[in-house]
Amino acid sequence: MEAAALRIEGLDPPLQPGQVLALLGLGAEAALLALAGFAPATNRLWLGERELTALPPHRRGLATVLGEPGLFPALSVAENIVWPLRCPAAERPARLAAALAALELEPLAQRAASRLSPAQAGRVALARALAQQPGALLLQEPFAALGAAEAEALALRLRELGPPVVLATARAPAALSAAHRLAALHQGQLLQAGTPAALYARPADARVAALTGEANFLPGTVLEAFDDEGRIRLEAGAVVEAMFATPLPAGARCQVMLRPEALAVAAVDPASMGEGALAATLVEAVFQGGQVRLRLALAGGATLLARRAAGLRLPALGEPCAVAWNTAHALVFPA
Repeated sequence: MEAAALRIEGLDPPLQPGQVLALLGLGAEAALLALAGFAPATNRLWLGERELTALPPHRRGLATVLGEPGLFPALSVAENIVWPLRCPAAERPARLAAALAALELEPLAQRAASRLSPAQAGRVALARALAQQPGALLLQEPFAALGAAEAEALALRLRELGPPVVLATARAPAALSAAHRLAALHQGQLLQAGTPAALYARPADARVAALTGEANFLPGTVLEAFDDEGRIRLEAGAVVEAMFATPLPAGARCQVMLRPEALAVAAVDPASMGEGALAATLVEAVFQGGQVRLRLALAGGATLLARRAAGLRLPALGEPCAVAWNTAHALVFPA
């Protein structure tokens, strides 16, 4: 099928060939099944100029890969890829070769499916779908059986397959790596859509912040409200400045969202780090290669998660310290 843009009502601009849209959140898998035609449509759908909304799944020109690879264990990788093809026999060798190359499966072509790892089986399922030359690929939880490194590798591979790709997943890190565009859902409702960088840095609400990555939420009260920022008294004791994601009046209960990598941590008195720094105690430090994951206890029982580059000077476990951040990296949401 000739490459064409996939247009979903309510999500602009259209998804171009080679682009990936990731659906995150409650209702993501239901939305994917609706696009495939396996569930009632909630949005109109076009592939190029052709509307697909009322068509049954087999007439949409899409390839859907559900959570389980569904391979025939006794057949080889090559046989599994070729088996569902509905094309002239003369075309099959070229389609098989292209699909094997796209997923780097050539060395496994003659291996029985029963001898594949979960990651390899998932790639074969993708190759089988790609060999059908679909107008778009729809993928349900493509990262489910994969470790972090395998998921990252597949996420980057999805950008190179050719047709538009729509995937539904709960794996935010892989989705951020794979997607050109991201749609955050809650119970089927679209909360926010845009680039992964935009949703991560400026989530529309606390639900989007939690869906797109690790986040700290500190409860507080708005003391003063300006155009796009305000002064917040945290329950942890300090008065801090933060940016409003949604305008709030003085006196409103709120929560300040901070990404772990936005936090600076030092074994100093809070006053030494400036206004808004919080007193804390380091209770856990986990080395993770290029970074260290820190858990900090605040006054009143709250905790913060921070990530700092490995090699930086950090407080000792149990040692008092201070935590601070740049105002631009702190977002205020309604409580």
